[in-house]
Amino acid sequence: MLHFDSHVHTYYSPCAHGVDKASRPVASPERYLQRAGEIGLRALVFTDHFIEDPALPGVVLFYKGSGEAILGNLRLELDRLPAVQGCDVFVGCETETMSTEWVGVGEAMAKELDFVLVPTTHYHLPGVPRPASYAPRDVARHMLVMLEAVARKPWLDSVAHPFAEIESLIGDLRAIYEAMDKARLRDVLGLAARNGVALEVNASCLTSPELPNYATVFREIVSLAKSLGVRFTFGSDAHDYANLGMTLEAETWITSSGLSPGDFLSPQMLRAKRD
Repeated sequence: MLHFDSHVHTYYSPCAHGVDKASRPVASPERYLQRAGEIGLRALVFTDHFIEDPALPGVVLFYKGSGEAILGNLRLELDRLPAVQGCDVFVGCETETMSTEWVGVGEAMAKELDFVLVPTTHYHLPGVPRPASYAPRDVARHMLVMLEAVARKPWLDSVAHPFAEIESLIGDLRAIYEAMDKARLRDVLGLAARNGVALEVNASCLTSPELPNYATVFREIVSLAKSLGVRFTFGSDAHDYANLGMTLEAETWITSSGLSPGDFLSPQMLRAKRD
C-alpha cells in the first residue's frame, strides 16, 4: 500500500544493538538496504535517536551518547554501500521533546536533515517531562500540552507514535482518551495542520501487546485529524531489518481508518518541502 518507511533505527541508536544467531547486527544500514530492495521499497528514511547538543544540561540521559558524529558516521557508511535500485535513501532523526520550549533539533539543524520525527510521550525515559500523575485526566492534559508544543514548531515534520505509551505505565488509554478535552484536541490538531506537522502511523504501536487499546483510540484521533487537514507519515519503527516496511496488519488498519495513500507524505514529498 505504501512503498516507503519513514521510521527506521540502525545500530547508531542506543536501542538497536541486537544481533542474530551468527552475532551479526540486525540493525546495520547494509542489511536494511538489502531488505529494502527485497520488499520493493521506493524510499527509506533512517531516523536514529539524535540530539544536536547532548552536553546541554537537562538532556535526557538516553541521548547522552548522541551528537552530530552519529549522523556523520551513518552518512559515511551509506556512501560506502551500493545503492538500491529504485529506492531513495534519506537521513533524518527521531529527536526528543525536553520541554514545551525545547526540542532536541532546532530550526537550523532541521534544515540539514531530510526528516525530523518527534515523540511527545516517551514517559518511560528518565528525564522526559511527565504528567503530574497517571490519573487519566492528568495524562490526557499532558499529552495535549506536549503535542501542542511540537505542533507550534513548523520546522518539525511529524509526531512519532502520537499518544502511544506502555499502558502498564500510563493506564488504560481508553480512559485517558475519554478524559481528554476534545475541543482542545481539535484545536491542537488544527494547529498541526496549519503548520504542516504530520502525525505518524506507527506499525509497531498498532500491534504491540503493551498498547492493547492504541489501535482503537488512535483510529478516532486519526479520523478527526484527517477532517482538519492533518497529513500523515508511515513508519515501521524497525530496530531489526526483518521488521522493515508495511505489514498486513498496518495496511488493514490504515484502510479501516479511512486513510488512503494520498493522506500520507512520502519522504520525497518531505524533502521537496524543505527544498
